[in-house]
Amino acid sequence: MKNTFLALIFVFSTVVAGAKQTIVSTASEINNGTWSAGDTILMKNGTWTNQSILLKGIGTETQPIVLLAETPGSVILTGTSKIGFSGKFVVVSGLFFKNGTLSGSDVISFRTSSSELAENCTLTNSAIVNYNPSLNTVDSKWVSIYGKNNKVDHCSFENKNNSGTLMVVWLVNGVTVNHIIAQNYFGYRNSNLDANGTELNGQEIIRVGDSGTSMTTASVTVQGNFFEHCNGEIEIISNKSCGNYYSNNVFFECHGMLTLRHGNGCTVDGNYFFGNGISESGGVRVIGESHKVYNNYFEKLRGTDYRSAICVVRGKLNSLASEYFQVKNALIAFNTMVDCTESFSINYNSSSTCTMPPIGTVIAHNHVYNATASNINVDVDLTDAAMDITWKNNLFNTGKYTNFTYTATQVITGKDPKMSLAGTSINMYEPAAGSALLNYPTVEYPEVITDIRGRERGTTAKIPGASQLSGTITRIMPSKTGVGATFFNQTGTDVKSQSMTKIFHAFISGNNLKTSVSTSGKLNIFDLTGKCLYQQLLASGTSSTTLTQKGIYVLCFNTSIGEHYTQKIIVD
Repeated sequence: MKNTFLALIFVFSTVVAGAKQTIVSTASEINNGTWSAGDTILMKNGTWTNQSILLKGIGTETQPIVLLAETPGSVILTGTSKIGFSGKFVVVSGLFFKNGTLSGSDVISFRTSSSELAENCTLTNSAIVNYNPSLNTVDSKWVSIYGKNNKVDHCSFENKNNSGTLMVVWLVNGVTVNHIIAQNYFGYRNSNLDANGTELNGQEIIRVGDSGTSMTTASVTVQGNFFEHCNGEIEIISNKSCGNYYSNNVFFECHGMLTLRHGNGCTVDGNYFFGNGISESGGVRVIGESHKVYNNYFEKLRGTDYRSAICVVRGKLNSLASEYFQVKNALIAFNTMVDCTESFSINYNSSSTCTMPPIGTVIAHNHVYNATASNINVDVDLTDAAMDITWKNNLFNTGKYTNFTYTATQVITGKDPKMSLAGTSINMYEPAAGSALLNYPTVEYPEVITDIRGRERGTTAKIPGASQLSGTITRIMPSKTGVGATFFNQTGTDVKSQSMTKIFHAFISGNNLKTSVSTSGKLNIFDLTGKCLYQQLLASGTSSTTLTQKGIYVLCFNTSIGEHYTQKIIVD
């Protein structure tokens, strides 16, 4: 079973002074209860139809209030069932919203009223599948995140077919929220179209903020998620706030983009975009100021213009909050494009009212590798004397250019990067020994200290593109079966049980945790609330870690090629 560690986390519970475990079979029992730190509310297995849950409580970091399915995935919420929760340190786990008909309301909300919001709360190991009103024109959200310091992790979301964004981070001007959206699966959303056959707006998978809060620093992290066939509209993720971080996500055969639509100062680092030749598949669209886009991998994308691998948009003079701000001071560096129809679309906008070209922008140390000379490397939509883009040390082996001339220091052509398959969970291309990329290192950009897979770049030998040639892999590409809810999409799992393999083994000797691994990877140790207590990079061989507190721990070992191994340890 994939992600077995998460199932184990919430099956077992420790005894906390004054805490209680309560078994419930209706929403009213939850809504009318008084819940304190350390309490566990156990929802009985079965089908919960038309149940509206409102859970309020104040837990602590070490003693959260936990709402838990008796068996993860066996509490089926359907009909018009929904849940809202508020307070502090509330954990909701193991719920399965399936084949519902809820109309015009959030399925899951991090609040119980407009004034009762969630803080330091978590939704985990849960799923929403095919939960749509009968009219697909009804606008509703599946998950609305309010409050501060909340987390959605290891959840699965599939087949949303009505209008409205799947997951929204709602902001208040001036409030930094610090939410985390991590290790989730998002799949199979198709577009609702207008009478002219055009995609309706507002069908994103994730939206962080809106135009009214776009200048607020949100500091939201979206990391380690897997997006598959997410085809609602051009914006798969719509960034509409400042200071957000998008890292190590996979976009697989999606029509659309990770779009920095509004806001400034966001980072897009180490993401994977696999188009597999699907029409309208795209990468990253840049609008606004001081964004950084580096260490990303783009392969066989077929989008152009707005949907190119990287699109740097032309802005509007005196833009309204809902329009297009000028691109200023962007850094686009150390990205790899493999066989993309259009790698760079520069100064593009479909509106003739947009006349402000990008300025203060650097495009450097990128690598474009084409199997055919017909692909477009750079397309500058309109030449403009005011455009201010610094191009340097970009390696393009072959391809075409539109409205773009370059010097030998800006773009290096005709070199052999010796690209080969890397053996990752989705096979990507990386340079091999003897690559021409080795001849063009840089010492620039000290903030880019690792590559797309977490290998150290060093300070003097950062080569163009997303990948270094050597080093220890510390960041694992997400796989479809390595994210999401434990009970969802288990076919073809890449998680190995201990009885099936000797890749990873752990045991207790005194207060020491002994581990033995036959390949390198990262060890994560979780407590029963799902909190990660410890992380360690392990090389092949044995190691020892001291665990000072008694309790039940779940170990998750991720190999460098995306395999996952789990084991439960009891320290008594």
